[in-house]
Amino acid sequence: MASLADRLAARTLELVDIPSESRHEAAIREHLLALVPAAYDAEFAGDEAYLFARPRRAGVPFVVLVAHYDTVPAQGNIPGRIDNGAVFGLGAADMKGGVAVALELVRDLAEETATHDVALLLFGREEIPAQFSALPELFERSQLVHEADLAIVLEPTGGAIQAGCVGNLNARVTFNGVSGHSARPWLAENAIHKALVALEPVAALERREVVISGLPFYEVVSVTRIEAGIADNVVPDRATALLNFRYTPDRTSEEAAEYLRSLVPTAADVEFSGNSPPASVAADAALVQELRAAGDLRIEPKQAWTNVADFTARGIDAVNFGPGDPRHAHRRDEQVEIAALVSCYETLRAFVTAP
Repeated sequence: MASLADRLAARTLELVDIPSESRHEAAIREHLLALVPAAYDAEFAGDEAYLFARPRRAGVPFVVLVAHYDTVPAQGNIPGRIDNGAVFGLGAADMKGGVAVALELVRDLAEETATHDVALLLFGREEIPAQFSALPELFERSQLVHEADLAIVLEPTGGAIQAGCVGNLNARVTFNGVSGHSARPWLAENAIHKALVALEPVAALERREVVISGLPFYEVVSVTRIEAGIADNVVPDRATALLNFRYTPDRTSEEAAEYLRSLVPTAADVEFSGNSPPASVAADAALVQELRAAGDLRIEPKQAWTNVADFTARGIDAVNFGPGDPRHAHRRDEQVEIAALVSCYETLRAFVTAP
């Protein structure tokens, strides 16, 4: 019989080798659905979201393992390989390794009686903008997911629990002027010059720190794109900047939009898009503390946006905890250490089977 390490490594590599770029998940989806044990019924099967569970038991804590099976586009890193104690390949860290851990755990628990009820939520379209998410339909149509006491999203966390997450807001800010000949700029109004003046204070903003449940979160605004120009000899009458605002869990999405609008001149046109609210910080929840104790884990803040926010927005405690190091995600040499797969599996198993 293969060791746990060999089994988890082989499963991760198997999943890595199935292409599953967002919007092209059919092959990985069908492969995974065939691997879910028969003891787990499909309580919800929708458009790229599937929730599997055994019959609920009264008075037993209910934990949902959450894993997305899609990836970013390949960078020449399919097929993968096992080398030097790690699985290499597209999605190994984000998050085929997490999928493998969750899948193998529920397969092992299928014939056992754990102290916690465990469900498995598999979904796609995570690596593209939130408006394409498969989860809203799940939350609208599934009753079971709302009964969860804790959702564990198996994002790579470097062996820590990552609680909460920052919000993510994008805004297109357009500065308007009057076009004209670049030889006579005094007859025009240069929109690029207006943008540079207006964006200088934004670029000078210091990060804002907010401590919640002892965890420091940082709020930052970045100019990530600038679009402008007509021709080399034309003063442009329009310049557009994309501002990305990562805001702390003490703000609502409405407050974040209001603050970002206040940073630019009132004459500028502002169009908001992709406003994903932050997650509540569930670090002090009883089940989170049990998970922490099961693996002697540290708790950190999540300085990014993840699907924990989808759960906490609906009153469901949720944290990130999965194998792999976040710094390896989306890299050409993406990888997950086999020891991290084993550690994550053993921690989750100890948590859901603790007396």
